[in-house]
Amino acid sequence: MKRIFLSLGMMLCLGMVCTTATPALGAAKDKAAKKEAKKTKKADKAEKKKADKPEKAAKKDSGKIGPVAEVLKDLPYVTDARPNLHAKQYKYMQSATWCRFCNLKMPGLVENYENTKAQGIEIILISADDTEEKARAFMEKYNAPFPCVMRSCPDLQKLPHYRSSGGNLPDVYTVSAEGELLSDGSPMRGRKD
Repeated sequence: MKRIFLSLGMMLCLGMVCTTATPALGAAKDKAAKKEAKKTKKADKAEKKKADKPEKAAKKDSGKIGPVAEVLKDLPYVTDARPNLHAKQYKYMQSATWCRFCNLKMPGLVENYENTKAQGIEIILISADDTEEKARAFMEKYNAPFPCVMRSCPDLQKLPHYRSSGGNLPDVYTVSAEGELLSDGSPMRGRKD
């Protein structure tokens, strides 16, 4: 009999412990659930705010390249090479196959191109040749990895600080991604680059 009372006493104690532990456990679960609901609500609010302004997000995405890159992305290139549209600076080099100084400058440009590119500078060769075939042959002769566009391309006029060099070749000048003239190495003005 003692054993029965002892067993019943233990059962009652366990029952009381379980019933008192259950509310504490439930309160912890409620607190965690409220915290999770708050996180979800905050994430939903941020997502809704983002969805409410799609045109602003689209503008922000398209604004990742500067005005120089905006023009460069649509130009018709002579070779398969394309410009880095996220460069910090662009070096325009007006050149031609018949220009002795251009031929002297090309090996150095090609040799240093990877280093130049690593510094965030993209070279754009603007060919003053009269045909694309001549310009392509010039690029192939030096195995030039940078892009080349014909000077006769009317869209070049949209490039910030672009100007035709006339007969003064090579004409090299540097423009920032935002279109600011940084260096003018025109032979008529003396080298700065």
